[in-house]
Amino acid sequence: MTVPVTASAARAPGVSVEWVSADVPVPAAVRTDVAGFVGLAQRGPAHQPVRLTSWSQFQAVFGGYDPRCWLAYAVNGFFANGADACWVVRVVDPATAMPATALLTPGLLAGVGAGPGQPVLQATAISPGRWAQGARLTTVDLGSGRFSMTVDLPGTREIWPELSLAGTDAQFYGTVLNDPARGSQIVNLAGPAGASVGTGTVTLSGGTDGLAGLQLGHFTGDLTTNDGRPCGLAALDTVEEVGLVVIPDAISRPAPPAAGEPPPPLSPDQTAWLYNALLVSCASHRRFALLDEPSAGDLPADALAWALTLQQGTTAAAFGALGYPWLLVADPLGEPGAVLPVPGSGHLAGVFACTDLTVGVHKAPANATVVGALDVAWLIDVPTHGRLTAAAVNAITMRPGRGIRIMGARTLDQGTTWAYLNVRRLISMIELSLESSLAWLVFEPNTPSLQAAVEREIRAFLLALWQRGALDGAQATDAGMPPQHAATPQVHGERRQGQQQHRPHPHRRTRRPRRYRLARGTSSRLSRPGRVRPCDRA
Repeated sequence: MTVPVTASAARAPGVSVEWVSADVPVPAAVRTDVAGFVGLAQRGPAHQPVRLTSWSQFQAVFGGYDPRCWLAYAVNGFFANGADACWVVRVVDPATAMPATALLTPGLLAGVGAGPGQPVLQATAISPGRWAQGARLTTVDLGSGRFSMTVDLPGTREIWPELSLAGTDAQFYGTVLNDPARGSQIVNLAGPAGASVGTGTVTLSGGTDGLAGLQLGHFTGDLTTNDGRPCGLAALDTVEEVGLVVIPDAISRPAPPAAGEPPPPLSPDQTAWLYNALLVSCASHRRFALLDEPSAGDLPADALAWALTLQQGTTAAAFGALGYPWLLVADPLGEPGAVLPVPGSGHLAGVFACTDLTVGVHKAPANATVVGALDVAWLIDVPTHGRLTAAAVNAITMRPGRGIRIMGARTLDQGTTWAYLNVRRLISMIELSLESSLAWLVFEPNTPSLQAAVEREIRAFLLALWQRGALDGAQATDAGMPPQHAATPQVHGERRQGQQQHRPHPHRRTRRPRRYRLARGTSSRLSRPGRVRPCDRA
């Protein structure tokens, strides 16, 4: 017979043993592989961050390739190189970007409009732009306040049967059709109480892309939307998991006249100003920016001058990296076999993310293969590679038998402390991880026991990094530990903890003497010891 355990039995006198782990909890490391993209797209929510996990999801939300902009190419290259997730912010001019609309009048079949004062439903595309122009909505009045609707857009058809006009009905159009996750991906319906729907077909019209009036403030967030939300880059401020940031459309793209409303071209000075704003934003959020050369036709000398311009125009050069040259990819909008030069920042972001996921942020993403590109826009020889590296430009090279590889790991900073991007990103990760895991100690009494608890957590975190090879040192104590008694008194709820780390720098050059034993009869000119010196790897 089973005897239930009562509350009195649980409180019975006696001795019980409870095993408690002696391991110190290790703070979790924040993600560094998630990228944030800010740019132009055919469709999608404007100035609102959207999390994506695949290229097909980008196509569903933001549309496909657009001959006026680079965002789609960058996101495609990002996922092609093994990345896992990103956030995308579509940039438009809120004052001029409009969605396509149509009225579902009761007299559709008869070809007449609604009578004076007669309420009607309005169909509105779910996002601004010309992408929904010409979408056909066919409605059938089923009577008793019910109707069905079919939405046709080239390549897409949606069928919505048995929709209801009654707000209390489970099939109410506002609940079913307008649901952001499971509803229509083309239109929403809205209207006053008592509205009716006729039988017939209407076409959406009046949509505008809102590109002609774009300003730099729409990219940086210095301007806001009509309802006061931040634009562009500032919209990513609340997304904590973003560790990499790319603005592909900081580089203008000439578009054919038939492509539609073009964005205003950006001069190199405007691009440099925009990149400076990006670097400052990354420094304040401890993120990392990937920057592009202004033109596919730029020579190595142009890349050196561009790097100098960016370095002189910012105080946050350590939080960004410049890649050169552009990449050549298959043109998805051109003839079969056509190639298109594209900025490489999206592809590089994918390589960074893949390296973070497979090894860790401490590993320099140099000497890694770039996937999704056919060639580079300019072939770099060894002397040119050396000059680019000295100027903090990361060369993307094409070598026979090795493919396209990133052969650089430099930030734009010309100093020695933050010269390598994996060092800068590793320290940012440590800072953000400890800030998150130690948030509980704010306003706690500043006692020796609290100091010991903080030191234990920091030591456990740094030890875990050292064991993964993220910190240098023959022993764990060499890797960098918080100084003894480093805590400062509590001031206005703020607490600081000193710490130091030994960061591993990427291996750049191999120079190793080797002696060769030659067989008899070999020319004496080859009998001297040889010396092997591979080219600079980073």
